Formats: sequence, C-alpha cells, structure tokens
Amino acid sequence: MKVAIPRLRGAIAPCFEHTATIAIYTLEKGAVADELDIILFSDRALDRVRLLTDQEVDTLICGGVQNRLEDMIEAAGIQVISWVSGSVNEVLERFARGRLISERD
Repeated sequence: MKVAIPRLRGAIAPCFEHTATIAIYTLEKGAVADELDIILFSDRALDRVRLLTDQEVDTLICGGVQNRLEDMIEAAGIQVISWVSGSVNEVLERFARGRLISERD
C-alpha cells in the first residue's frame, strides 16, 4: 500500500494545493518499507492528481484539500483522509495501525 503525505518541516502540511513537498510511503505489514520524497514544482490540480496516480498512491493523508481537487483525487481511485494534523511520523504510525481519524469526523 502506498500513502502520500504532504509535508511541512516534519508535520502534515495544512493545504495539499500549496505544499512544496510530498512524501510517498510504501507500507508492508504495517511498517514503512520505502519512502520517496518529491518536490512539487507545479501547483496545478491535474499535475498533482497525475503524480499520485503515476506513483500508484492508494491513500492521501493531508491537512486540507479543496473540494474540487478532493473529488478529482477520489475519482482517480485514491482515498483521501483530510483534516489531519500532527507530525508525519505519528500520523503514519496511527494510519498503519488503523487508528487514524480525520478531525472532520
């Protein structure tokens, strides 16, 4: 399973549309097996959706995302978990354990 998390100095970035970096984690048996750091040069919605699909991301965990972009990501078959905050490591650990809850819920 691949999980994408936009980052800002080790924390979940507040807005996926405006983040400059994203990490893509490959999880196997509840642990991180691989990590890929990507610098995002384009802020265009289609470019970001294409990046996620090209990297075969299953889930995007982010602080926030505009409704239109969230709909595009979900239409591409990617689960979106938004309104999440905290350190990337803690959030990723909670997700791997099945204990991540969106603050929107």
